[in-house]
Order: sequence, then C-alpha cells, then structure tokens
Amino acid sequence: MENEPTNWDEVPDVITKEQLQVLCHISKSTALYLLQSGKIPCMYTGKKTRCYKILKMDVIAYMADREEFPEYYTAAKGWYANRAWNISLTSSLPETREDLHEYYAYLLRSYLDVLDNKTISQLTGYGKNAINNWCQKEHLQSFTVKERHMIPKVYLIDFFCSPYSRSIVRKSEWHVKTLKAYPNWKYRREIKDPKKDKK
Repeated sequence: MENEPTNWDEVPDVITKEQLQVLCHISKSTALYLLQSGKIPCMYTGKKTRCYKILKMDVIAYMADREEFPEYYTAAKGWYANRAWNISLTSSLPETREDLHEYYAYLLRSYLDVLDNKTISQLTGYGKNAINNWCQKEHLQSFTVKERHMIPKVYLIDFFCSPYSRSIVRKSEWHVKTLKAYPNWKYRREIKDPKKDKK
C-alpha cells in the first residue's frame, strides 16, 4: 500500500524527531543521522525527550532534495551497526580518491594558486575564524604573510577531500552543494571517458 500524500497545511511549523520519522517514512536511526549530520537543519535543546526542533520548511526541502540526490542523504558507513553513535559522521562520498581531487581542482580552476583566508571565506561561505582555526590546528596547510594565513590552492583541495572536512557537521551552503554535485560530475566524466575511472 502506497503512502498517502502529506497535507502540509496540517503539519506544525516546528516538528519533533518523532514527527520527522512519520512524515518522511524513515527509521529512528536514519532520522538521528540526518539531524546530527546537519543534513536536515535543526535546533538541539539538550532535553532528554523532544530534544530536536525542526522547521517544516526544512523537511519539505529535504524530501524534495532527496528525490534528486538520494546518495547525499545515505547514512555514513557503519551508522546502523551497534554503537553507531560513536563513529565519525561523514558525507556519503567514497574514500578520498584521485577523481575527488580532480573535481575540486575543476571547481577552483579560475582561482589563483595561493589564496588568503578572506578569499576562501568568500568562496566557501565559512567564516575567517573557522579557516584560521583549521590552519592553526593544521587541518588546512598554510603559511603566514604579515600575520595572515595564505593557503596554496593545492592544500585547499586536499582539505576538501579530507575526512576532517567531510565530517564537518554544519557545512556551508557551498560545501553542501559541491558534495551534492559530485556524483553528477563524476557520471558526466565517466560518459566522456569510460576508461578513465576503471583502474
């Protein structure tokens, strides 16, 4: 029996995780993954029950987006196993591969070989403080010029292919869009050159 269409006019503007499960026909574990990974925006209240507040508009956007990009919303490897909450949250992309580097190199092809944190902030949507923090903790390789972090483009590409970058829970809009667009780019690339991805 097919699920009946949802009458969104009857759905509250703010819903709980339990209501999300019913509306989206997903399991408790899947709902938890989507909320904790930031793939469905939410507010965490810290309460023992009904601790997530989710906007109806974000749920509608998720359901529409899921139709077009189902692979993006697939839970991280091992999420459904025992003690799944102890694993790192990552995107559903494969392990770092040469074609992922090629993808980000393609996206950044029009930028200079060395970028400052202001330019990277404007490009990616992440704040300069976050970028400086990545550099200070050596997640993002850089050098300093007059107390400013300067990042070679090759290191920025490495960063966005890294497990750390892909495990960021609250990704910027640009970051999310690049992850969603990757499978389509890869598919078009394979059509142009079928032998290129077969090693």
